[in-house]
Amino acid sequence: MLETFLIFTLIAALTVFFVWPEFSLYALAFFLPVIGWSFYFHGLNLPLIDVIAVLALVAFGVRLASQILFKKEEPIKIKWPLFLPFAIFLTISIISSLLAKDPLYSLWYLTRWLLLLYFAYIFLPYNLIKNGKILKRTVIALALSSLLVLASGYLSLYGQDWRDSFFRLNSVSWFGVFPFGENHNLIAEFLNVGALLFLVLREWTKDQAKKRWCDIAFVLTSLGIILTFSRAGWITLFLQVVIYFWYKFSKPERIKMIFIGLGLLLIISPLLWKMSQLQAKNESSTENRVLLLEISSQALIDRPYLGFGPGEFINLVDENIRFKAKYGPPIDSHGMLQKVLAESGIFGLAAWIFLLLYLFKIGYRGLKRYQRDNPWLLPLGLAAAGGLFFQFFNTSYYKGKAWLAVAVFLAAIRLLETKFERYERNEKREN
Repeated sequence: MLETFLIFTLIAALTVFFVWPEFSLYALAFFLPVIGWSFYFHGLNLPLIDVIAVLALVAFGVRLASQILFKKEEPIKIKWPLFLPFAIFLTISIISSLLAKDPLYSLWYLTRWLLLLYFAYIFLPYNLIKNGKILKRTVIALALSSLLVLASGYLSLYGQDWRDSFFRLNSVSWFGVFPFGENHNLIAEFLNVGALLFLVLREWTKDQAKKRWCDIAFVLTSLGIILTFSRAGWITLFLQVVIYFWYKFSKPERIKMIFIGLGLLLIISPLLWKMSQLQAKNESSTENRVLLLEISSQALIDRPYLGFGPGEFINLVDENIRFKAKYGPPIDSHGMLQKVLAESGIFGLAAWIFLLLYLFKIGYRGLKRYQRDNPWLLPLGLAAAGGLFFQFFNTSYYKGKAWLAVAVFLAAIRLLETKFERYERNEKREN
C-alpha cells in the first residue's frame, strides 16, 4: 500500500514538473534544507531533496525531447553556466577516479555528487529562470524555507537550561526525524543565505509595511545565526553585513553604521562571552579539524598531483588510527579546499580555485554593471557568496544548499544583461 502511494506520488510530481517546469524549481528551493527525510531503495539512501532534483531533471529532459521531436513549441534554448571551469574540474576528477584504489566507488561518488550538483542545482535553475517573475518566486521560496529552518531553531531553545548550561539554537525533531540535520552548523549555513534574501525582498517591495516585515525577518535571522554559536556562521554574517552596508550607504552614513554596530556589539556582549566560554571548552572540535587538515596534508605528500580519487577523503580518515581512537567514526572534510586537495591533488585544487575565481569574476562584473539601478542584486550576490563561503569550514560543498543561490544569482545577472542589451538596441534604433 505504501509503495503504491509513493509510486503514485512520484508519477504525479513528474507530471506536474513536466507541465509546469518552474514548479520543480520552486519545490527545489523550498525543500532545499530538508536533508533528514530520506527514502531507502535497494541499499541507496535518497534524501527527499535529491529525489525532487532527479524528478525535475527527468521532467526537464522529457519536455525538451518532446519539444524537439514533435515541434509543438519552440525548443528550450539550453545554456551552460560555469561550463568551462566545471568541465575542467570534472575531467581531472574523472582521471583521479580511474587511478583511485576503488575506481568504481570514486566514479559513483563523482556521479552521485558532482554531476547531480551541476545539472540539478546549477544547470537546471539557470535554464528555468527565464524571467523576473520566476526569479522572484524562487527567491520567495528560498526565503520561506529559511523561515522554517529559523522557526525550528528557535523552537529548539524551549526546554534548554539557559542559566547553568550552554544553550544554542539547534534543530528540532519532527515526528522522530531531524529534517534539517542535527548539527547547529547545518542551521547556520542555510540561515546565512536566508538572512540576505530578506534584504532582496525588501528592495523589491515598495510597501513600507512589507519593508518593515523584511527588516524584522532579517534581524531575527541574523540573531538566529548568532545564537547557533557557529564560528563559521558568525564570520560569514559579519562579512556579509559589512560588505552590504559599505556599498549600500554613503560615507557619512557609514560612520553612523559603525557606531550602530558598536552599540549592537555592546548589546550582544553577553553572547560573545558565552561564545568565548564555549570555545574554551571546545578544544576537541578545533583539534578535530587540525587533525583533518593533517590527513589532507599527508594525502598531498602521498599523491600530490591527482590525489586519492573523489569520495576517498572519508576513507583516509577511516584509515587514520589516531583519529578513530580519539573521535570514533570517520567524518568528511570540514572545508572544501582540503577535501579537493586530498581527493584530486594539486591539479584538482587548481581547477576548483579557477572555478571559484571564474564565478567571482562574473559576479563582480555583474554587480559593477547593474547594482546601481538594481540594488537588490547586491544582497542576492551576498546570499550566494555566504552559502559558498561557509563551505570553507563545513561539509556541504557539493550540495544544493551551497549552490542553488549561486545559480539564482547567475540567472539574475543573465536576465539583467538581456534587459540591458534590449535597451541598447532600442536606443540605437531611435537614434
